[in-house]
Formats: sequence, structure tokens, C-alpha cells
Amino acid sequence: MLLLRSFPALAVAGLLLASAAAADKPTEAAVLERLRKDLFFLASPECEGRGIETKGINKAADYIAERFKEAGLKPAGKDGSYFQPFTIPAGVKLVGTPKFSLIGSDGETRTLQAGTDFTALGFSSTGRVAAGLVFVGYGLTVPELKYDDYAEIDAAGKVVVLLRRMPRPTVRGDDRFDKSVPAPEDSPLVALQGKIDNAVAHKAAAVVVLNDGGLAGSRDPLDPFTRHALGTTPAPIPVLQLKREVFESLLPPGPVKSLADIETLIDKDLKPRSFVVPGRVASLELTVDRTEYQVKNIVGVLDGSGPLADETVVIGAHYDHIGYGDFGSLGGPAAKGRIHLGADDNASGTATLIELARRFGALKDRSGRRLLFIAFSGEERGLLGSIHYCKRPLFPLEKTVAMINLDMVGRATPVPVDWLGLWGKKDRLVVYGTGTAEGFDQLVDSAGRRVEFRLTKIPAGTGPSDHDTFYRKKVPVLFLYTGTHPEYHRPTDVPEKINLPGLSKVADFVQVLVEELTHGPRPQYRVTRDAWTDPTEVRVARPQGPKLGVLPDYAYEGDGLRLEGVTPGGAAEKAGLQAGDVIVEIGGKPVKNISGYMTAMSGQKSGTPVEIVILRKEQKMTLKVTPE
Repeated sequence: MLLLRSFPALAVAGLLLASAAAADKPTEAAVLERLRKDLFFLASPECEGRGIETKGINKAADYIAERFKEAGLKPAGKDGSYFQPFTIPAGVKLVGTPKFSLIGSDGETRTLQAGTDFTALGFSSTGRVAAGLVFVGYGLTVPELKYDDYAEIDAAGKVVVLLRRMPRPTVRGDDRFDKSVPAPEDSPLVALQGKIDNAVAHKAAAVVVLNDGGLAGSRDPLDPFTRHALGTTPAPIPVLQLKREVFESLLPPGPVKSLADIETLIDKDLKPRSFVVPGRVASLELTVDRTEYQVKNIVGVLDGSGPLADETVVIGAHYDHIGYGDFGSLGGPAAKGRIHLGADDNASGTATLIELARRFGALKDRSGRRLLFIAFSGEERGLLGSIHYCKRPLFPLEKTVAMINLDMVGRATPVPVDWLGLWGKKDRLVVYGTGTAEGFDQLVDSAGRRVEFRLTKIPAGTGPSDHDTFYRKKVPVLFLYTGTHPEYHRPTDVPEKINLPGLSKVADFVQVLVEELTHGPRPQYRVTRDAWTDPTEVRVARPQGPKLGVLPDYAYEGDGLRLEGVTPGGAAEKAGLQAGDVIVEIGGKPVKNISGYMTAMSGQKSGTPVEIVILRKEQKMTLKVTPE
């Protein structure tokens, strides 16, 4: 671990005052009025609850982008706009029964049975193909290993047949195929997505996948369509899986009698054994209905200057909500179809984000680190906007020194300063992430001395909002939150119930934090083992099952629980689980989905090891994990 440095408590007090003096400071009345205006528009019926399926969310996006522009922020999108577009899967389904026939040179046709001989894979797109077949081994092109299954094959316009995994798929010593990784299952070469992309690059008309001998076992199972339907990049061509015995019936006469023979030959000398399948045409047809929501993050930037200009501080808030309550409403049947305005969740955080953009945009000759303002979409569907940003960051994550997240900051409520209430009351503010960097605890205390709140500090960097994504990418985070309430995810979360003076104070508090993070020493990332808790939520105490420390991929609809990430220092990471792994069994109990995962975990004990079966890049593995 690198040497950790603490923040000086008041090192930038003079700098703050100088920065504030450099701008024309608005009156408190003016600040409240512009917060009110932003809040009431974002939480208006015109924005339709900012559901990702509504037209209203685009009106909200345009409004935020216009406010960023007025504040002096430069567009940070790659296309020169304020938008970072991405898609959210709305649904994928196979329409009807796919067809697959093998036609001989004499016209004899063998019709294969869907679900028995073959299946369509979720990577697939709609297509109708009639073409010759070529076998391309493991479907790999690896110049650094001087291995290319396509070297002697023209795959253009053909149906490409390929094996899963890679040569020597279980060899771990010096004779392993991919020496760049410690174990075969860690190699990116085994990923089916990459093999399909390679086939497309070679202009294949369709892809047919075969289990390799190790994965086939005695059953040679066919994957369900749903396993790869979401959470993958769709191929522009049909993709199917075929039983090994069906393909082996197509092998030309000669000494090679089976796929096992071919695999043995490739393993022996690591030379491709690709060939054209003689005398056969594959005829296939399938229809895939793939729907998506087109969404976008809004990104605006203020350039830095001086020696720290190439480093970034991110200030974020999600602007999406749940629209008409068809997804995520807690209001019961009567709330379905009614607009959920989402004033606190999260028009409040978005309005504060815009206010901070105005304040920092008004500073003349601002120095220090770059400030990136992001209004995330897709948070309510599983932090999808922040996940997209962290997969495709507009500025390098390794130079992102901190992320501040604002979510539900509109209900600042007076609470007693001390247990007995002898010292009166102050508005409550919960600050998460104080354990994610050395000195964050002192930084928050320093801000609290300048902007009065009854602070509750929680070290955890994880939690159900967008800071979680950055923390898992090893970026220090602070998450501000004023508390839950009975209107959460209900139509009654209306702008009239927002504490506007409290919202202004939250902006003041964040301004202090950002000024320090802009100019102070770089905070050094720290793993915290503290779990997410909500001290503002009143609930009946109930037993909690042990935790693995995983972030589910909420967009995944295949069998099992796919991991978007793991908590740094958590039980899952310690046991070797990784992002992309699919948990299919816990302690002998099958895991079909997130509900099955929760059921299986409820029967485990903290501190008692349990065996977990996962799929990693088509390889089944068993790991021993000790829940915490």
C-alpha cells in the first residue's frame, strides 16, 4: 500500500474565500429561486417522472444540458455535445421456432430439431442464411502466439463452426496456451463474445458454436437463449449452438473420426486444424425481437489549470426516476400508471448539481483539477449510467481523484444535536464514503464546521447509488443523502415537500468539499469493510443473512446471477470472484436469478466457508467463499 496522506483541516480556507470573492455571489433569495425553478421543472408532469421509457426524460436531459451551457461548462461528450448516449436492454426474445437444415450435394435434406440438435444463442440477430460450412477450430486469431484458425480459410459468406474455450484449456503449467494469464479460465481468449466478433471480422454469414470436449462432458448441454440475451453485445448475424454428434456426422472420411481427435491434434502441436466441410450447405432461419431504450448521461466539464489540471474530480447525480410506476413503485396497485414525480429522488440531487455547476462556472481564472459534472441516467435500473461511464470514461479513471454523489438530498430534517436534545437541533446530513480515502473523515468534519449540519458519517463506499460504481473502480467517493421518507418511490414525492433552504445548504457543503478536492493533495484510495446502512430508515429489526460483497448485473436475464463487480476487500474478491462471473450454485442449491441467490445466501452462516459454483468465460469453476 502507498503512503497515505491526510487532508489539512483548514488548509484552503483562505483559498475558498478568495475563490468566492472572484465571482459575483448571488443573494440567498436568488439561489433559492433558481433551485426552486430547476426542481419544479424536473419534477413536473412535463418530464413524466423521468422514466427511461418516457419522452419526458429527454425534456429533462435537454433542460440539464442547457443549464450546463448557461453555467459555462464545456460539452464533454465525444461528439461535442453534452450527451454520452448508451442503450439499456428493454427485452430480448426469440420469435417462433428457429430452423436449421443441412442440405447435401445430392439435395438430401436433414432437418434438425430445435432444443434437441441445436439452439439459438442470445448473441444472435434475426437472419436467414443458406451457405457452405467451414470449421475454424477454436475461432481464434492471436498474432502474438502465432496462432490463427482462419489463416488457411476464406470465411466470407460462410457459416463458421467453432469450438468453445481454447487449446489446452485445463493446462496450468509452462505448456499452457496463453501464458499471459496465470490460469486458463482467466484468459480473454475463451470469451465467446470475442470469438463471435472475430467471425464477424472475417465476414462470416453465421456462427455455429460447439462445446469443446471438456465442457460437453457426457451430456453436451445446449445453452438456453436467455443465457446470453442480455449483458452481451449482439452480433449482426445469426449465432446458434449445435450438438457435437451432429457436426461429427459431417466430418470427411479419413483418420480423424471425431472432434476429440481434432482437439488432441491441436493440443499436441498448437497448430490449427481448420477445413471446409465438403458437400454440405447449412440453411438456417431465426427471428429475434430485441428492444432497447436509448438513454444518455449529461456531461459538462470545467477545465483545470496548473500542475493538477490533468486530474479530475467528478460531481454526479442521477436524473432518471421511475416514470409512471410500472417499474420500481412502492405505492401498491393504486400507484401503477400514475406519474411518480421523483422530486427528492432525484430531482433534488440534479438541481443541486446544476447549482454547483453555476457556482464553479462563475469563478474567474479557476485553478486546480478539472471538474466533471455528470447527470446519470439508468440509475433506477441498476446504476447503469455510472456503469456505462466507468466502462467508457471520458477522462481516465486512474486520474480521477474523487467522486461526489448527490442522491435524495431534498429532505433535510432538523434532528437533535445530542442524545438529550440539550443543544437544540440541526438539519441532518448523512455522508457515506468517509473511509474510502485517508483524510476524508477530517475533510467532512472541516466542511461541517463551515456549513452547519448534524452530520452522520459512514465509512462505506458501497451502496444503492452511483458512487458505488466508482468505488468499485478504486476511486475514492463521498455520497451525500438527507434521508428516506414515506414518499420514497411513490407518487407523493412532490416538489412542494422539498426543503429548499436545506438544498441550498447541501450545495454550500459540497462546494467546500470540491474546493479542497480541487486544490488539495490527492486522496489515496482505501478499501473499507464497512457495510451500507441507512441510519434514517425506520424498520422492524429482522435477521440479515451474511454477505459476499457482490454487485449484481441487473440487466442480465440468463440463468444464474451475473456479477457486475465485487466489493474491494470483500468475501467474494478474497475468494477470487470477478466481474462477469455467473453464480449458478451456492452450497449445493441452484441459483437461477437474484431471488434464488438471496434464498441460497439466507441459509449460510457468517464465517463458515461455502462452495460456490460459477461460470467464468464458459468455464465452470467451484470456489470456496467465507461469507461475512
